[in-house]
Amino acid sequence: MLNTQLLQWSLWGLSLFAGVGAILALFKLNFLQRYIPTKEEADRLQAIVPVLQEEQRQLRETIGARQQEIAQLDATVGHLRILKKWQEENPEAPARIQQMIADVARGESTRAAVQLELAQAEARLNEVKQETSRFNLEKAQLTQESGTLRDQLAALHEQKAELEKDLRDLDDQRRQLDTKVAVLRNEIQSTESRLSTLRPQVEKAEQEKTKAERERREAESARDIARAEISNLQKLKESLEQLLKRTETTLEKTGITSSKGYSDLFAPVFRVGLQAAQASQKERVALDRTRDYIKGRGLIFPERVLHAFHTSLKVSDISPLVVLAGISGTGKSELPRHYADGMGIHFLLSAVQPRWDSPQDLLGFYNYLEKKYRATELARALVQFEMHNRETLERLAKEQGSKLETRRDRMLLVLLDEMNLARTEYYFSEFLSKLETRRMVDENEPQQRARAEIEIDMGNLLNGQTALRLYPGRNVLFTGTMNEDESTQALSDKVVDRASVVRFWVPKRTHAEETPNRRPATANGLTVENWQAWLKDGNDLKSVRAELDDWLIKLNEALTAIGRPFAFRVDQAIRSYVALYPSWVQDWHKKAMADQIEQRIFPKLRGVETEQATAQLQSIGQVIAQLDDPLLEDAFRKSWQDKATFLFRGVVRSDD
Repeated sequence: MLNTQLLQWSLWGLSLFAGVGAILALFKLNFLQRYIPTKEEADRLQAIVPVLQEEQRQLRETIGARQQEIAQLDATVGHLRILKKWQEENPEAPARIQQMIADVARGESTRAAVQLELAQAEARLNEVKQETSRFNLEKAQLTQESGTLRDQLAALHEQKAELEKDLRDLDDQRRQLDTKVAVLRNEIQSTESRLSTLRPQVEKAEQEKTKAERERREAESARDIARAEISNLQKLKESLEQLLKRTETTLEKTGITSSKGYSDLFAPVFRVGLQAAQASQKERVALDRTRDYIKGRGLIFPERVLHAFHTSLKVSDISPLVVLAGISGTGKSELPRHYADGMGIHFLLSAVQPRWDSPQDLLGFYNYLEKKYRATELARALVQFEMHNRETLERLAKEQGSKLETRRDRMLLVLLDEMNLARTEYYFSEFLSKLETRRMVDENEPQQRARAEIEIDMGNLLNGQTALRLYPGRNVLFTGTMNEDESTQALSDKVVDRASVVRFWVPKRTHAEETPNRRPATANGLTVENWQAWLKDGNDLKSVRAELDDWLIKLNEALTAIGRPFAFRVDQAIRSYVALYPSWVQDWHKKAMADQIEQRIFPKLRGVETEQATAQLQSIGQVIAQLDDPLLEDAFRKSWQDKATFLFRGVVRSDD
């Protein structure tokens, strides 16, 4: 019963809800019909909506702008309040503000002036660019002219060869003329013999003129014939004598008959020599004396530099030239001069001239017009210090009426001052090769020694004689100075490989701290025997051989990767330098190796592009770091880091 009632109530509720829903639907339909616009009204409203939206956007922008203006006004009001408060606290502010305004005006005026100067500078820059272009054009023209001059120099060398050929032809003509002269002399002697035979016949004919007419006529006829023949022979004799005189005059003008004229070679360079040295002179004592002598002259040369120069001279068998390179005024010329004075070595200065282009400029030449040999001081010094060929030199000196003053047992130091003013390869290359050949020959064997001897043309080649030969012995040491500026020539690889390059840079001190105590140079001359003893008394490399081998291998590997390796000559020179370095110096092998890196490795790196060789330069730097030489390490780093190419200027050494 209860379930039936619930069902009825449910149906009744559903009917009620359905009736209410129908009533609401009818009400909504009537409302929509009243308020929903028609299609025309909808289209009109749709057209008005964008206009209203645009007006709404503009209103929003206007409201935003007004709000910003209000905010700015609020900020201005706040700022004015702050200014008013600041003005109240700072009554002198207006005057300061006026001063600041005046300063700003002056700054504006200054800025205008600077802008004017800037415009003028830009105009000057344009002029400099134009001048640079003109200079580049002139440089190109000079380069072209340099090529022309080289061609002319080659032509002059060809003319020289032709002249030498003409001289040889003239020698052949002289020999032919000598033969003709000998024949003419024989004919003259024969003629004189015939004249001596005919004169008695004429006298006999005159004595028999009283004989018969027939005999008289025959005798007179024979006499006339004899006189005519005598007259003809006399004329022939006079003609031959005139021809002989003309021939001798011609030969004298060409210089062929001159057998003298080279006495200039035997003029002594050192007339008053140093006294004889002690029987045995200790190397350390001599170096300390030289150091004190140089210091007493008011010169500043660190002991490290003195040791480097001394040791470089000791390895002259492998590297026969010691080059002192650097800027002008650093004492490159003074060091060899005072070193020689302190050590007791004869010193000879030879100033190189820009025009030098052949060995004749170094040794002299034979003047065929004057028929004399014009010798340089170097040629005369080599004659004085000649250790061999003594008999030949003494004989030639005697022929010239001169006396040979020998210094064969002493040492000579030759300085080629400013050697790169001219091309070193032109005037010194052949000489340098001869010096290097010394260590490969037995100087006591004439045939081997001839390979290292220097021939001097004294004009006697035209007489069929041999040239004078000089042997530059181990008692002659060579050094040279080289300024590094735009007026000089760079050294070639051939010269660099055969030289020890000691580089000078700006010293830390340019004046002595104390007044120089001038000490006299030593009066005892250093003998060849003493010098040779120092060369034999070297360091034992056994204890440092492994370390030295490792350094050399790493350095050569780095240079090989760069394309600039060193060969046997440089390797041997470095080892010899280490062996001959002063043994009393602490860590002598490290200091010697540092010197050799500076003298022989760095010159090979000149001009290397650092960006492409960074790894190799770092490898070389690792070797330098093992030598306990912070000055060299710092100089090496500055030579390539932050630079396009490697450029080593030198190490500033000191005794501090």
